[in-house]
Amino acid sequence: MRSLMKLPDYERVIYQRNPLVEVACQIRFPTILKISNQEPFEFQDRIRFNYPLYEVQKSVSIPGSQNDLLQLAQKAGLALNFQDTTYNFKSESLKWQVSLNKDFIALATIEYERYEAFKERFKEILAIFEQIYQPSFYSRIDLKYQDLIMRSNLNIESDTTWANLIPERIASELHTPEISESIKTFIKNWEVDITDSGKLQFRHGLVMAQDPEKGTREPAYLLDADFFTEAVTRRENVWDILDQFKESAGRLFRWSITEQLHLAMEPKPIYPDD
Repeated sequence: MRSLMKLPDYERVIYQRNPLVEVACQIRFPTILKISNQEPFEFQDRIRFNYPLYEVQKSVSIPGSQNDLLQLAQKAGLALNFQDTTYNFKSESLKWQVSLNKDFIALATIEYERYEAFKERFKEILAIFEQIYQPSFYSRIDLKYQDLIMRSNLNIESDTTWANLIPERIASELHTPEISESIKTFIKNWEVDITDSGKLQFRHGLVMAQDPEKGTREPAYLLDADFFTEAVTRRENVWDILDQFKESAGRLFRWSITEQLHLAMEPKPIYPDD
């Protein structure tokens, strides 16, 4: 895919103080009714050693085109079932979760260290899924990174201004003397073309965050990036797309922070063969 987002290249690192909240990859496919009509016992049996905890999540899903039909059915006293079922398989540590639905399969973690390890886990899961359910193609691929910059977690003094941590190119408000000290919260939403068929939805801004361990709230900077394509994708092309999304994600994160913040997170260089 031809790259349209012209961000600079940076040395690849692992942060000793990692601000990642969650990393998730979701792959959608044309509806497979077999998944919703019976529990995925064979799929579970193949992955249960690494994901032994099982739960079923029920939700109501009403397609927009069905709203009129639903209203007519309610007036006639008829019940229509729009309940959607998602099967979740969690690791013993509860830090990894596989989700399977009639429309998608996903892997999410709060224990992300590097892309290669995440990719290997998902490759194994997707191979099992394809052997059992044989999707004809994939209709959407998402790779999501959510980071939350909390100064207290990085040993950064609370009086350090956000202008020292977040560059003006993404948050000019923090660099405007007339208002910067009085800003409490703000959120920006970007949609960017990153390739001919790939897009980025980037939500970022100043938020109030809860520290569950300390039971306190403090200002934090959110960097929430969703790289996706809705182009029809064949199985053999999935990993090329995800590899490119990962490269773009790394560049975007580094471009979205200052050198001071980068150093505060204690970067350690890594190389592809490490």
